[in-house]
Amino acid sequence: MTGTELGAPALLLVWEPSWLLLPSAMVFGRRAQRQKEHQSEVGHIVPDNADVVTIAGWVEEGKQLFSLWQERVAQVTELRSRLDALAQEIDQLRVQVGQIDGLRAECLRLSQAEEALLLERDQLRSVLDRISELAQRATQIRPGATGETAPEVGP
Repeated sequence: MTGTELGAPALLLVWEPSWLLLPSAMVFGRRAQRQKEHQSEVGHIVPDNADVVTIAGWVEEGKQLFSLWQERVAQVTELRSRLDALAQEIDQLRVQVGQIDGLRAECLRLSQAEEALLLERDQLRSVLDRISELAQRATQIRPGATGETAPEVGP
């Protein structure tokens, strides 16, 4: 196997942790910013139930984080299904390549058989030409040349 055959799955495995870390870093960054903003607001308005307000903010952030994670899981699931489809397609292409290789081998075998038949045909033509030549020479021989007497021609 070459590096290109493992490209897509390997990339997914290498980049998947970064996909998970990037959103969490973004969420925690937003959370820190919101806490600073919230603290400045709370500093100006200090209600009697400050703990309830803080917990409500955390619950809201938790909901947002959960929604974000659900989206990421859906994206990863979709990418995995695409990879499965690509893997199946690759397997089908490998089978087709195997069939093509078989056809090439058959073509080579037939080509060699054709060459052998052409050689045999040429040899047979040569033999037929020689037989034709001998037959022609036999018909051209004069009767006196073989020691036979010529038929007498009547008056």
